[in-house]
Amino acid sequence: MPAKNSLITTDDLLALIGRQVQFQHQSCEIVELLDGCQFVLQVLEDESNIQATQYGEGHRTVPVTYVLPIFDGEGQLHADLLAAGLQALLPE
Repeated sequence: MPAKNSLITTDDLLALIGRQVQFQHQSCEIVELLDGCQFVLQVLEDESNIQATQYGEGHRTVPVTYVLPIFDGEGQLHADLLAAGLQALLPE
């Protein structure tokens, strides 16, 4: 996690895993925290992507996911995070 934002801890971010949010007009669930600075959101609706093999052949469908940065380059909450309404779930 960037050192510039010391108000939000890794524990605060981990506590959000499993929470549901709206992102790009889709219901999503926070399923993972990557390196303390990105959330992985999984779309809860019936949409799916076809996952390609290492040879570029599509053989299975997987849920749609988004990787959402938590902080911007200045250590402030990222605009995508604000758009998803996650700032209301974080401590002040």
